[in-house]
Amino acid sequence: MSFAAAFYNFTIELNHTDRDVYTRFRVKTPLHPLESLQHLFARTIAYAHCFREGQTFSHGLFEPKEPTIWHKDILGQTLLWVQLGVPDKKKLEVTLRASPQAEHRIYFYEENQSMQFCHMLRGSKTNWVKDVQFFQISPTILEELLPLERSSPLWNITFVDNQLYLNCDGVELQSAMTPLSIWDVYQESLLHLEDESPAA
Repeated sequence: MSFAAAFYNFTIELNHTDRDVYTRFRVKTPLHPLESLQHLFARTIAYAHCFREGQTFSHGLFEPKEPTIWHKDILGQTLLWVQLGVPDKKKLEVTLRASPQAEHRIYFYEENQSMQFCHMLRGSKTNWVKDVQFFQISPTILEELLPLERSSPLWNITFVDNQLYLNCDGVELQSAMTPLSIWDVYQESLLHLEDESPAA
């Protein structure tokens, strides 16, 4: 494992009304030397959004074969598999085959990442990602968090009706937390491809 660039210790007050989850927890995580603060904030928001007792950050960027977040039972079976950003196709295929019982989630945090993901679907004969849940984190809120960065922040997070309300050390932020129909995004990507094709 590479040395961490820094460590962050988040204290999170979570109110997820859509999932009936109300709790307070702390999570400590290293910042990878090549990791942006936007990536750090996005994976922390994803961690809160899918939170359940027992989940952890994996080694993440320190170990590319692992997802961003996961939860395993006492026998080592994966119950939750979460990836931030566009995953490697083989990595996703392997976990879907090996852990069909797990909840699989992918969170996009940059513009066009969902479109990039759809490139992997072209030519597929089956809807092999039908059991994966997809979400879009707004890049705007990640930018707004940059000037609020510190090593031990207090985040009060509320998710309700696909909206994210985040109070960071007294500063109020708000954005959409959008579930995606990847099939609709795929169809849109095909239309973009047609528009970009040169006329005959």
